[in-house]
Amino acid sequence: MLKKLALAAIAAGALAAVRRRSGGKGEADLWHEATSGPGAVSTPTR
Repeated sequence: MLKKLALAAIAAGALAAVRRRSGGKGEADLWHEATSGPGAVSTPTR
């Protein structure tokens, strides 16, 4: 029983890590699309 719980926890952690990584990439793609090209929104200056 304990092995099944440990395996489920490892699988959930791996799935969460993959989702976090792919979610960040999608957000970066959206940011690039919004800030480049002729219809780009203005970007803040630092």
